[in-house]
Amino acid sequence: MKKSWATFEDKVRDIANLIWGRYPTPENVGGVAIDAVLHLDPQLSVLIEITEERQLGKVREDVTKLVTAQNALYAKRVIARSYCVIDAETVTESMKEAGRAANIKVLTIFEFSKLFFDFSSYKVGRLNAPFGSAINPITGEKDDTEYVPVRYRVDGSGADIGTAEIAELLKKGQHIILLGEYGSGKSRCIREAFRYMADRADADFNHPISIDLREMWGLKRGVELLNRHLADLGLDKLSGSAVRAFNAGSVTLLLDGFDELGSQAWNNDPARLRAIRAQALQGVKDIIQRSQSGVLIAGREHYFPSNDEMFQALGVRQSACTIIRSKKEFTDEELQEFFDQRGIDVEIPSWLPRRPLICQTINELPEEDREKMFDVSASETAFWDHFMRVLCVRDARINVAFDPDAIYGVLKRLGRITRTKPSNVGPITLSDLQRAFEDIVGQAPGEEASVMLQRLPSLGRLGTETDDRQFTDTYILDGLRAKDVGEIALTSLELLKDVLSTSWTNGLDSLGQMILASDARCSDKKLIDLAHQAAVSNNKTLASDAIATLLSRKADPLDFGKLNLSAGHFIFIDFSRRDIMNLTLTECTFANIIFDNRPTKNVMISSSLAEKVTGATSVKGLPPWVSLTADKYESADNTASIRRIGLKPAQQMLATTIRKTFFQKGAGRKEEALTRGFARLGAPGLATKVINMLIAEGLVEKVKGQEGALYIPVRKHTGRMKQLLAELTTSNDPLWLAVSDLK
Repeated sequence: MKKSWATFEDKVRDIANLIWGRYPTPENVGGVAIDAVLHLDPQLSVLIEITEERQLGKVREDVTKLVTAQNALYAKRVIARSYCVIDAETVTESMKEAGRAANIKVLTIFEFSKLFFDFSSYKVGRLNAPFGSAINPITGEKDDTEYVPVRYRVDGSGADIGTAEIAELLKKGQHIILLGEYGSGKSRCIREAFRYMADRADADFNHPISIDLREMWGLKRGVELLNRHLADLGLDKLSGSAVRAFNAGSVTLLLDGFDELGSQAWNNDPARLRAIRAQALQGVKDIIQRSQSGVLIAGREHYFPSNDEMFQALGVRQSACTIIRSKKEFTDEELQEFFDQRGIDVEIPSWLPRRPLICQTINELPEEDREKMFDVSASETAFWDHFMRVLCVRDARINVAFDPDAIYGVLKRLGRITRTKPSNVGPITLSDLQRAFEDIVGQAPGEEASVMLQRLPSLGRLGTETDDRQFTDTYILDGLRAKDVGEIALTSLELLKDVLSTSWTNGLDSLGQMILASDARCSDKKLIDLAHQAAVSNNKTLASDAIATLLSRKADPLDFGKLNLSAGHFIFIDFSRRDIMNLTLTECTFANIIFDNRPTKNVMISSSLAEKVTGATSVKGLPPWVSLTADKYESADNTASIRRIGLKPAQQMLATTIRKTFFQKGAGRKEEALTRGFARLGAPGLATKVINMLIAEGLVEKVKGQEGALYIPVRKHTGRMKQLLAELTTSNDPLWLAVSDLK
């Protein structure tokens, strides 16, 4: 926690107390008044003169006083260690020379504090090492690209916060949990917070220590985390002083990757999973609970199924903790700055994924490839296809022996291999790379092929200390898995034995389902047949993927043919898009499940678990054919969730407009901010119709602002708007019904 002192003398005495474990007091020694004296034992004392004056003459006076006191103690056979501490950033060589003859150290306050903990050495060592996953995906070295300042969402307040504000909260002793998906910038946030605090550490007497938890497997005590972290940096000699600094409350902890300490292997017993996670985090919990200062700890958003378990496993009190979340995508302004910093002059198309790692990959492409890619004006699935083809063709140019289709095939097979990995994106070992190559090409890789495998596009290194790889973004990985399932669905049952006998743990997310659903070769019948085969096999996740993909198609009503899946695992499933019948899901798990009031026939979900339910605000809002326990219910608290519900364009515009005007911070919204993104949702003029209906109903007022029109909510209707957002597809509000008919 940041310290403050009434006087400079108090600060020096406080630091001396931390160094020697007892508080110094002024004392008359040998007839002279010494500012701070500690008697460590009968034969050893510490003498300190403290001055805010920075003249050589004053230093010489203090040295003379210390020499007199030293001689008086020496006459009593007591050895004195003497220091003259100056309130300055530097001391001159003449000042140091004034004390050197009498073995008196003339120090700045910063040099004096290093006797307690040599933070400057730690700072250099830490900044020279990578921060978590903030590494160059090609080399595995630390990522030195310029930081694009981004904002993080604060739970429960609707506010955004930057790294400097995060650092200031940490200085005040706040505990902060940073949640976000892979590649969303958590490690970058920790690195920038560290830099901010490190530059002010001496003045604040608050020392940030940033630990990558992926290196801390098996440790049960907080001290063990500190010691291993310093040893990994080659700073073993600082271990003792770092522990003392931590125990004294002058260390702020930055802990990256709580999700990388435990296996993600699936288990149907929630209690067993909780126990596994808690055991893996024993050392983290110990160091957090022992900390007397601020703590920032980061990890994947969905690692814990509930906040209660997260607080318990990490040892954090909910009432004393702030949760912040990384945004999954850059804003338009942040994305533009990202490209501007790198000299990329493009008009950013609406379909371009704003995910940081996708943007980094695009940045590394040759200019001609970027131009072709940005000329593609198509759907998200078409862009994904084009993006992957460009990456594979680019890599094949390196050597005429490399084939783009073979590269693509190896990547798809690696996507299948990651289905069984403890982490969603890897790790991928060298033997995994070789096996994927042999499966696709039919022979072991030669020397040139081995080089290709080491630098496959979309794969990155875990770090400099290992040859293992991982996918750099789930956007790419999800699509590769979808393409792989499409090929599996077209394969004969005899050739499917290996796939059906393997238990997958990592399923398709919404993008993968969208890509698979767009594959014209994979008819409803083929996917239903695949779901039936997988449902009675060991591969329940494959059955889940097929079912969720079928539901994502906006098509004719679908008969699943009395399909019964038990113990399925769904990352994302949407029941709002298609009429279905004859499907039973029992003891399944859902990361995110979406409902509306669409009719079903002979459909049942029973004895199941969900992390998040969208489309219902509580268990009472679930359809009558659903019996499940959920950690979180969500209606439309942000634009992303509105988009996922699958509303009509006009409905989505209405829900987004209500949220931005009534429930976001601020008195009103500029027209450009209010309608941002609407152009790609529906026909021209549709947004104007929706907004005009709000104005006609007296719900929103349009006024003239300094920079154009402003839209102001009429606050007396806040309750009605809150209810409309909570109900959405089940709403009978006249405004909702009228907007639903707009084309």
